[in-house]
Amino acid sequence: MTKTVVTKTDRLDRCHRCGGLMMPERVFEIRSVDWHCVSCGERVDRVILAHRQKDLARAEAEKLFVGHEKPRLN
Repeated sequence: MTKTVVTKTDRLDRCHRCGGLMMPERVFEIRSVDWHCVSCGERVDRVILAHRQKDLARAEAEKLFVGHEKPRLN
């Protein structure tokens, strides 16, 4: 059974850096909507979010293998 945990980085309305308000901002050059923190200026787009999800998945996978003495193939 999997449990979904909402963390500070999962919420787009709050900045992961300072906790400030994130506002959507249109980027016409690439036809995208990015997020911009009104407090610290942090910017988040789809590429940044994809990398953070990948890093989160990797950290979760590494937690599963920590402490196991079985050799892995890779």
